[in-house]
Amino acid sequence: TDRAVASPPPLPCPAPWAVQTLGTGAQTPRDPLPWGPSRDQPAPAPCAAGIGKCVALDLARRNARTILACRSRERGQAAVEEIRAATGNPAVLLRLLDTGSLASVRAFAQAVLREEKRLDVLVNNAGLTGMRLPFTITPEGLEQTFATNYLGPFLLTNLLLDLLKASAPARVVNVSSFRHSAGTANGRYLTGQEWPGGFDAAYNSTKLMNVLFTAELARRLQGTAMATSPKLALVP
Repeated sequence: TDRAVASPPPLPCPAPWAVQTLGTGAQTPRDPLPWGPSRDQPAPAPCAAGIGKCVALDLARRNARTILACRSRERGQAAVEEIRAATGNPAVLLRLLDTGSLASVRAFAQAVLREEKRLDVLVNNAGLTGMRLPFTITPEGLEQTFATNYLGPFLLTNLLLDLLKASAPARVVNVSSFRHSAGTANGRYLTGQEWPGGFDAAYNSTKLMNVLFTAELARRLQGTAMATSPKLALVP
């Protein structure tokens, strides 16, 4: 049936703070996710650890068909097997995805469109963090933090948007951070040739870009049966 079901209790997670903070900053709709045992709902949720793994655990517990989008086949498959064992849900799958590569994003989206008939939730969680990362240009000429944290998820969402609309009611969740308040929408990030302020400033700015993208996507989707949810993840 399509009736809403009560949220299950949280599952054991290697990052308990993630479970506690996933709902912070969530916007409409606030209704329980309508997943029941008889529904077959794909829900890509990166990745093999941290927030993404906690999300995938919860989706699988709700009997959702869950796709883990991960860069590492080894770590991703280990997460898939752990989630299957913890939830008893065999419909937990691994697909390789590196959001820092636009070619990888396009290949992943093509596979989803080819293999899945519906898509009810897209969770954009992948991202780089860590102040000691070196300045890096991707093979496509983009600054790596900008490509991984913002442009890849932006492209993925747009490539899957028609399928999401066709699966309505559907939801896009973009994971951001309280650090977006220190970011700037600096056009120099778009060239891939500069890193204004170092990694810390670059990370902050990509989180701001996530928030701005979510707000604009929500505006464009007004009047449809889709919703966007910017999530604030407080990472100690």
